[in-house]
Amino acid sequence: MLDQLRQPLRSRRFRLVWAGEGISILGDLSFEVAFIWLVLQETGSAATLAGVVLAQAIPRGVLMLIGGALVDRLSPRTVMLATHLSRGTAVVALGLVSFFDGVQTWQFYAIAVVMGVAEAFFWPASDSIVPSLVDKEDLPRANALTGFNEQGARLLGPVLGGVLVASAGATTAIFFNAASFFLAALSLRAVPARPADPDAASPSIAQIRSEIASGLRYARRSREVRSILLLISAAALSYSGLFAVGLPALSKSFSDSALTLGLLISSWGLGQLAGTIAAAVTGLPRRWGLLIIGMTLCEGLAFATLGFLPTPWAAATLLAVLGVGVAYSSDVALPTFIQTRTPTEFLGRTNSIMSLPRVVLEPVSFALMGLLVTVGVRWGFIMAALPMLVVGVTMALSRDARSLSTESTPVPAG
Repeated sequence: MLDQLRQPLRSRRFRLVWAGEGISILGDLSFEVAFIWLVLQETGSAATLAGVVLAQAIPRGVLMLIGGALVDRLSPRTVMLATHLSRGTAVVALGLVSFFDGVQTWQFYAIAVVMGVAEAFFWPASDSIVPSLVDKEDLPRANALTGFNEQGARLLGPVLGGVLVASAGATTAIFFNAASFFLAALSLRAVPARPADPDAASPSIAQIRSEIASGLRYARRSREVRSILLLISAAALSYSGLFAVGLPALSKSFSDSALTLGLLISSWGLGQLAGTIAAAVTGLPRRWGLLIIGMTLCEGLAFATLGFLPTPWAAATLLAVLGVGVAYSSDVALPTFIQTRTPTEFLGRTNSIMSLPRVVLEPVSFALMGLLVTVGVRWGFIMAALPMLVVGVTMALSRDARSLSTESTPVPAG
């Protein structure tokens, strides 16, 4: 089993980029803690913090499709390199200002805008680079290892950020994140650059608009993309508010102890880790459509059940089992499916389209769950289940969705 997981690491390109991106994700999540703390310390205003978060989210959503078009035009490597360097430079500037003068409110907004713009280009690029680093048969394992990076960083990053802020100050955590960006940029040197094309480097607005339109036409023609977009939209509506608002409310209904919330979140994380390992070992299921339909219905039923369970241990057990299934069917299989079924010249645009539901619907999910749990925790979980159940039934009734297969013919690029 370990030999199978290590297979992608035999590629020097993947090994270096995987390590660099892992450090960068760790830096991002530790920076998030430091940045939030610094905003609150300097301004004393939760409203300012909300405004800064919004200033980062808006350009990320608005520019996402442009980011995908540039990834296809330039290359994932080029776009990732540019975004790592730009974010690293911006974070260094924030660290210097924090160290010498103290940060003014407008500077928090400026940094947030820069980060949001960069993320609009980085997200589709990072989702598109893996096929250029490993052989096609190693994609499931490579995506599993990428998932390990993300899961590990989610566990360690906030803790590291808190320790750095408490022991050495927010500026230290900020400079750590800057260094992580530059290390990630350095790791991209292992990936050969695409031959220079002067026309590609300076596209006109009309060209970008045309390429975005062609990407949207491709997505509309592809039954696979349409089905996955429907699934991602339901997941964004259900999961975002459920984990950010619903689980803390459920935890408090069991106990006032923070350990209860930690138990619920850790159980989910352990389940996802097990599911990721299983997906890496077994590879991408051939009848992926049937698997994802069944899993979507199970997710909806599990969400509706969570609010009625009598003990935190019962909820933790259900979350662990659910985490295994979600990681196996979606977290590894979904990016692998997209990477293997999408023509290379449309991969960046397709990934940017796939990211849009999360960007747009996450705030809606947060707000709805916040309102619902004031009525009752059980109602919040029942309503969170509805998008998954509706989409699961819709896909089950669709022959196109049921027939999704890794062996089917992809939609041609033309």
